[in-house]
Amino acid sequence: MSRILTVIVMVVVLVFGIFLGARLNRGGDDRSGSEKKIFDAYTLIRDLYVDDVQVDSLAGAGIRGMVESLDPHSVYLDPEEVSFSQAEFDGNFDGIGIEFDIINDTLLVVTPLSGGPSAAVGIAAGDRIVAIDSVSAIGITHQEVLRKLRGKRGTTVKLKVFRPLSGKVMDFLVTRGRISTSSIDAAFMIDKSTGYIRLSRFVATTSKEFRKALETLRKQGMKRLIVDLRGNPGGFLEEAVQVADEFLGKERLVVYTKSTKNAVEDVRYESKAGDGFESGSVVVLVDKGSASASEILAGAIQDNKRGVIIGELTFGKGLVQRQFEFTDGSALRLTVSRYYTPSGRQIQRTYRKGGAGRESYYKDAIVDVHPEKLFTDPGGFLYLKNKDISVYATGSLSGLLSNPVNGSTFREGQYDLLKDSGGIIPDYWVIGRPYAEFYQELYRTGSFEYLAQRVLDDPQSTVQQYRESLDRFMSGYSQESRLEALVIKVCAEKKITFNKRSFLQEQKQIALAVKARLAHRIFGAEGQIRVYIMQSDPLIEVAAKVMGSGEASAR
Repeated sequence: MSRILTVIVMVVVLVFGIFLGARLNRGGDDRSGSEKKIFDAYTLIRDLYVDDVQVDSLAGAGIRGMVESLDPHSVYLDPEEVSFSQAEFDGNFDGIGIEFDIINDTLLVVTPLSGGPSAAVGIAAGDRIVAIDSVSAIGITHQEVLRKLRGKRGTTVKLKVFRPLSGKVMDFLVTRGRISTSSIDAAFMIDKSTGYIRLSRFVATTSKEFRKALETLRKQGMKRLIVDLRGNPGGFLEEAVQVADEFLGKERLVVYTKSTKNAVEDVRYESKAGDGFESGSVVVLVDKGSASASEILAGAIQDNKRGVIIGELTFGKGLVQRQFEFTDGSALRLTVSRYYTPSGRQIQRTYRKGGAGRESYYKDAIVDVHPEKLFTDPGGFLYLKNKDISVYATGSLSGLLSNPVNGSTFREGQYDLLKDSGGIIPDYWVIGRPYAEFYQELYRTGSFEYLAQRVLDDPQSTVQQYRESLDRFMSGYSQESRLEALVIKVCAEKKITFNKRSFLQEQKQIALAVKARLAHRIFGAEGQIRVYIMQSDPLIEVAAKVMGSGEASAR
């Protein structure tokens, strides 16, 4: 009996071996060796692995592995992620407002969305979320992130965050909110002739929204314009081109893309004739959170000498992705080309391929590159300096990067450092004074929102006199006489050590932060932006000085 059983088993194994061999060799004639290897590995795991394997998960993991070996911006999205991603462009979802990635099992904040709940409490690009609601986030999947961080508006989520730059672990309480996909956070007149537009991202409706805002401001007498791209992570290339078109005359080069493999991706984007804002001074505000489509717009303005760029060195993302969808609803967002500014600058920051390369890429994004570290004689570039900011006139550097000249402008190795940093170099590079630790602790713990609510709930507060007019509120409302007592009480409730000396040093900024949040509660998001822009933003002061000298239109 045992011999018969043995024969049967041998026959079964032989038949299965023949079947498997046929499956592995099928199609071998029209597959390269590497392609066949991938297919063979997939088939072996699917058919012979000791435990059950879900084929969709196996295929997805394989694609993720391949994509991880590429650049930091190529990604695989499963069907649920595609759905959530589309919702970000369509609107109507609630969450904490971050773009994220998972690198080496760690949840990484790629960027907090401008004006979103995470940005409001001070979560920064490059932060690592290590726990969500006291549950470890190490090893979390993309789907789990979406399920845990999105939720009903007004609900809260506790995040434990590691910040590599400081080496600190911090706790944040984030209140979920509606994540608006409107491109324009604010559009208003700063004075009788200066308009201001804040663009938070580039989605399918951006150019339409921008043209509408331009027309509204022109009717109000706008002769010069400040476009604020700080914290704008980018979006659709085509929308950035159309916004740039509003400032440029006919047939001016906006941007061009090149691919080493596919000539279809080699495209030149030029402006068309129109009635946008082709004359009048233009200033574009940028920071290290301005990326991708934001850099396309800034580069087009700068290279065509249409306006002046003010702020920090931008993020440095010069890769173009195209999304390819699979039949199961998943998608591959693949880098297909690089983009170049009109002068031929390829502003992509250097990166190493693979998981470790991705991690260091986003970590480096939060490291400041300061002019003081780059120039042999930084004082020779100094344009303005006061107790709050230092401003360097660095408009010549972009040309030097394209056509390096031997001389004393750079110390040894500094030229390579700046070139490797990528990004758009602002014409006026602004370095601000860092906030004190006490102020940052109030910011991180959401204490400013809490203080604003305390003031609003107090019927004796002077803020009650200004509820009917934002203009009156901005000009007439000042800090509460009991601000210090309120801060002490909030510090006790949130277990923050009250520092009298730091409070006095930062009292003006603390009062302004509370005032801005009061404006948000009473007059909406634009009210908060107007308070900051018109009453405390040093870049607006620099822009006013530059525009007053005529430099904004003379470039």
